[in-house]
Amino acid sequence: MKRNTHLISAPGPWAQSRRDFLKTAALAGVAGIAAGHLGARPAFAKASKIVWGTNADYAQPDMLSPFQKASGIEVATEYFSDPSELVTKLRAGGAGVHVMTDGSYHSDITYGEGVLKPIDTAKMPNWDKMIPAFKTAGGLAFDGKPHGIPYAWGTDSVVYNFDALKTEIDDLGALFDPKYKGQIAMPNGLFESLVATALYLGIEKPFAMSEKELDEVTKVLIKQKPLVRSYWNDIGDLKNLMATGEVTICWGWKMLLDIKQHGIDVRWAHPKQGELAWYDAAFMTKEAEGETEEATMAFMDYLIGDTYGAVLGKSIGYLTTSTSAIAAMDKDLVKTLGLDDYDSFLAKAAWWTSPTQPDLYQKAWDKVLNA
Repeated sequence: MKRNTHLISAPGPWAQSRRDFLKTAALAGVAGIAAGHLGARPAFAKASKIVWGTNADYAQPDMLSPFQKASGIEVATEYFSDPSELVTKLRAGGAGVHVMTDGSYHSDITYGEGVLKPIDTAKMPNWDKMIPAFKTAGGLAFDGKPHGIPYAWGTDSVVYNFDALKTEIDDLGALFDPKYKGQIAMPNGLFESLVATALYLGIEKPFAMSEKELDEVTKVLIKQKPLVRSYWNDIGDLKNLMATGEVTICWGWKMLLDIKQHGIDVRWAHPKQGELAWYDAAFMTKEAEGETEEATMAFMDYLIGDTYGAVLGKSIGYLTTSTSAIAAMDKDLVKTLGLDDYDSFLAKAAWWTSPTQPDLYQKAWDKVLNA
């Protein structure tokens, strides 16, 4: 859950300011979605209730009611602000949560706590309708077995003010270009500046950098530092900097495109070096057993069917992983969300995962800030 009171203080959509990254006012006027077809209640899903650990954005009534009406299975929710909060309950046992939301940036940590169980994708017809890139994304399979079903996603990249720059940007090198001195903003948190620089340098595994690679990244960021107007902590602050013209180019999140409604021509870049991709996924917990396990898998399959993702896009502007949901959406909404050409940037995307050596990453970032 990468953009609100999401799971962790480290990389991930649970950061409070991040959750609303695509809630643009423009979406409110976009036409609705095509009616989806859930189908009859699966014969194997006999449990009458399951509990989903997630947040309010993902579990709005109009998102869940089609499944509940068609299946007869009640989906209760338990909201949490940090995955460790739920993991602690699951480890102790008796949490009563059968499926939880986690993401590429944190799922390996949750798996390591021993609270997840593998899923049988053969029992999920909609698995084959997912955008292909998500079937092999990092953080979904452990010990060779699938555990997660990604249902929402996005990317982080370069955002720029075309009115001010008068040029298209398709290169991460723009963030390090002296001609933009005093107009650049870089993220202070989540190690994103380190990762963005790693992408710029062509480092193959930006979340598994060696100490030598981190040193290389650090040197580039220290050299960049005199060019930087701000190291932003809150997406709202960055939005204001972009809206006032104090910053004209930055590494940021899709929420920045909100300021288009004020007549500012801000644009999202698809750099040739790639973007940073994240997803939120449903993971089955070890508390899902017997009939509850079957019902949980039926619900997870629903999340990647033609109904949930379409409502998700219309209601709050989040991107679905389901090709059938994209087909069910209003075409204008598909274009607004950028889902009409997802392959062009997913092909070069780096998946957001937990840093393999977080202490070294923190040390490197501290060195940049203290330089």
